[in-house]
Amino acid sequence: MLIGKNATWAYLVARTKVMKRKLIPKDEYRKLLNMEFNEIVRYLEETEYKKEIDEFGYKYSGPKLMDYALSLNLSRTYQKIIRISFGLAKDLITSYLKKWEIMNLVSIIRGKAANIPPDEIEEAIVPVEKDLDYYRALIAKDVDEIVNTYRGTPYFETLSKMGTIPPNQLEDELFKTYYLELTKLKPAELSLKLFVDFVKMEVDLRNLKTILRLKAEGATPDEIISRLIPNGFELTMDECRKLATMSWSELVKALEGYWFWKDIEKVEEELSATEVLFDKAWIEAIAKRATSYPLSILPVMHYMVLKKVEVDNLRILGWGKWYNMSNEEIERQMVIV
Repeated sequence: MLIGKNATWAYLVARTKVMKRKLIPKDEYRKLLNMEFNEIVRYLEETEYKKEIDEFGYKYSGPKLMDYALSLNLSRTYQKIIRISFGLAKDLITSYLKKWEIMNLVSIIRGKAANIPPDEIEEAIVPVEKDLDYYRALIAKDVDEIVNTYRGTPYFETLSKMGTIPPNQLEDELFKTYYLELTKLKPAELSLKLFVDFVKMEVDLRNLKTILRLKAEGATPDEIISRLIPNGFELTMDECRKLATMSWSELVKALEGYWFWKDIEKVEEELSATEVLFDKAWIEAIAKRATSYPLSILPVMHYMVLKKVEVDNLRILGWGKWYNMSNEEIERQMVIV
């Protein structure tokens, strides 16, 4: 008989297993790649995306229809997971999904800087742990008022730099604060340790992508290091500092043996292809750890990552088909696992 904490995880894992069965199977992507755009939309109308496609169908068409429908479905999925969670599980999941508050905040800041109308900024919002009314209120404020909204939070200091640093750097610093808040949690029990390790693996992945992106942009090693996040799973800041000074071939060789290394040696010096391989390694690592700890937060986190990947894949597929990209080019950008 399951009691206490195990019962909590058993219930939540069982619920997310049901949700996981609704994800598009890996083999279906081959069929989707061979469809035209309108056929893909019709296919999605036979899936759990139907409700959102119907809701937006009166207002949008083409890839914008897919974009908004996918985002709303993702938002509702994550809100449901928060709603069915309780206790430590709810606290951890809500803390993890706070990343959407940061992404929404960045969208609002960028939108205001570009003088985009409020209703168009709102359309880019994906409300998860905070509702749409919260973001509507933010959109109605000027930039100084938005900053003051976050006074007393860990994000206030970074937001106060708005206008003095580039938007990309502001975004990186907001996420640095987000990850520092999560990785400083004290793992007093196994579920908490598994959660913190999961986040630290995500930090490794984000740091790797940041190093590669900034190297491609010609940033100096010091500039790269300043944008990285401490407290990774395997990659220390000293190791990141060394990677920032290496050539591509040296970097690939230096990464051998790390948890995310699988198949990277096969990739040519192409950022997007490498990021896809990192993402695949990340998902495989989570799946393996979730199998080892079936009554824990990991199966839930695994599902949440898979759901986001599915939405990203469908978005890439939709825009790619709309602009007549080749199947090979579209597939190269997708994370199919």
